Amino acid sequence: MHRAPFVVALVLLPLLASAQTVGVVLDFDQVPGKVPVEVMKKEVDALLKASGITLDWRTAGGPKASASFDDLVFFKFQGQCKADSDGAAIPPGETRALGMTRVENGRVLPFSEVKCDAVRQALTYLRPEANQGERQRALGLAMGRVVAHELYHILARTTAHAARGLAHTVESLEDLVAIPEIPFRREDAEAMKEGVRSQK
Repeated sequence: MHRAPFVVALVLLPLLASAQTVGVVLDFDQVPGKVPVEVMKKEVDALLKASGITLDWRTAGGPKASASFDDLVFFKFQGQCKADSDGAAIPPGETRALGMTRVENGRVLPFSEVKCDAVRQALTYLRPEANQGERQRALGLAMGRVVAHELYHILARTTAHAARGLAHTVESLEDLVAIPEIPFRREDAEAMKEGVRSQK
């Protein structure tokens, strides 16, 4: 009867040892909408779940707290991250960078930018009668998918793109607010996990 807890401990130890935590620091150049940011975090957490990576969200200039991370990345959000308007129109057929990650001498750096004014254009694909709550949630989904895509480059240590899935080169604005989400392929999730593990 006294052996059961010991056996459970043996089973749990490998699981705990394999957990990987990445600190994500957010820096907004304008005060963002509270709902879009919360939805964004939940969306990214869900998209990275298959990789086994846990994200610890922090805000630049926020309260300091001691923590240990397997990796640390920084996101700068430019423009208005609120659902008050649809953002600058993007002409049909034109592609525009919604986010980008710095690369130096072929090495992917842990610094990304998200262009909220361009991301907000995805809201034009909502049904016309969408209320403010739906618009805020849609913006959060779009922001989350852009952040998750950039995290793929940073954590997998690659500038390459996948043939499909969220690590694909181009996603339509319509897909950014679609339900259900655009998932990562299993091999892309594994690449992120392996990239973080290689930092240890």
